[in-house]
Amino acid sequence: MKTIYKIYSFPFLLLSLLFFGCDDLVDGINENPNRFTLDELEPGQFLNGAEYNLIDILLDDYNRMAGYWSGQLIGFDQTELERYNYNVTFTDFDWDGYQEVLTPLREIRERTPNNNRYQGITRVLEAQLIGNYASTYGDIPYSNALMDIDNPEFDGQAEVFEALQSILDVAISNLSNVTPQDVVLEDFLFNGNATKWLQSAWTLKARFYMLTRQYDLAYAAAQNGIASQDNSMIFVPLDLEDVTSTKNKFWIQLNNTPSVGTGDSYLVQLLEDGSGISRNNSKTDETARLEYYRIDEANADNNLGIANELEPQPLITYQENLLILAEAGARSQGFNFGLGHLNTWREALATGEFFNESVIGLGNQYDTYTAADFGPGGIENQDNIDADTALLREIVQERYVTGFTTFMPFDDARRLSSESAIAVPFANNTTTAPGRVERFLYPEDEVLANTNVPEDPGLFAPNPINQ
Repeated sequence: MKTIYKIYSFPFLLLSLLFFGCDDLVDGINENPNRFTLDELEPGQFLNGAEYNLIDILLDDYNRMAGYWSGQLIGFDQTELERYNYNVTFTDFDWDGYQEVLTPLREIRERTPNNNRYQGITRVLEAQLIGNYASTYGDIPYSNALMDIDNPEFDGQAEVFEALQSILDVAISNLSNVTPQDVVLEDFLFNGNATKWLQSAWTLKARFYMLTRQYDLAYAAAQNGIASQDNSMIFVPLDLEDVTSTKNKFWIQLNNTPSVGTGDSYLVQLLEDGSGISRNNSKTDETARLEYYRIDEANADNNLGIANELEPQPLITYQENLLILAEAGARSQGFNFGLGHLNTWREALATGEFFNESVIGLGNQYDTYTAADFGPGGIENQDNIDADTALLREIVQERYVTGFTTFMPFDDARRLSSESAIAVPFANNTTTAPGRVERFLYPEDEVLANTNVPEDPGLFAPNPINQ
């Protein structure tokens, strides 16, 4: 659609200045739309707005849909129940990110050619947005996106990921060569910290290589990825008086409409003793993680854990990087590499630092696994499969659990659907569903306005990289 690739309106420019996606903050800004021009604004003033809008895209409605369709969340009422039961249409989706994220990022980049910090940051954010679109929709406009073209062509999904690897290579070069003169005006996520942005770029590269099953390249990239929890990219909610849009996205949804929770989801069953599929064993006690993850759909204020009003939410993290190292390492480097990285994550989990104070004192045991635990008859191999597969199965399941509230479980469910020995076998939400959800539907605005939109194959048709 042509309109989504043009410089956006003044309301969004002011929103960028304020970096909040909330209507209350932009009331009345159309009263004098000619009082400033785009060129009069410092380019760095666009960055916070782009970041906050990207956060909304990655952590709001589509995040919940990915949770419903990967067995982690349950929709209990109204729109969320319909989405949970796969009752969605083209109108449930949009590509606002082209206008609200990609346009300001390109504007910043065009106007700061000699600032390596801006050049690198904007490329990482661009890859983050477009990578999510490519993963969830398949073929998308990218090579001619933001051009003044009435009907942008769609690039193949694999081609998009190749292009994103290239743009991340440039970002890594930019961020590896920042100088004290490369100052950023504002940066909500990392306050301009080049090291944190650089590590996020490497972890994104590793994420995309996982999606395209290039496991040796994923392992190599993750070696340079996020090296500590302090360097994780997370959304830290802001406690602003009379402003709800800056709070935890689950809390916002529950505060407006109590309609989403964990209930008795497949995720909960994995963590719960006595469920029949529990992960708990002599070396693992998931009690604290289960309680931290529980989301009470009935009352937002009852949620003290992951859906608490001010609880941070993950975007690109240390734990994701470690579990890329574990799976990609097991596949490309061998059993001992995968086991070592898995145990590094288990040691971090055992500290309790990845949960909040609401679960202090609850069971939180993650003892080191040994090779024998994955041998025939071991605690992680009761069905006597080969040890390599048993280890991969545990790593994939850990990715599924650790990735709660991110797209990682949804991405893995589709990437691994053909590997039945290790795929997480959650059930469909309805008996009438023809299979697992494989993609999102192309947005109605794009379908109506762009004659180059391919015929949409529906929710249950695998995207090209998963065929």
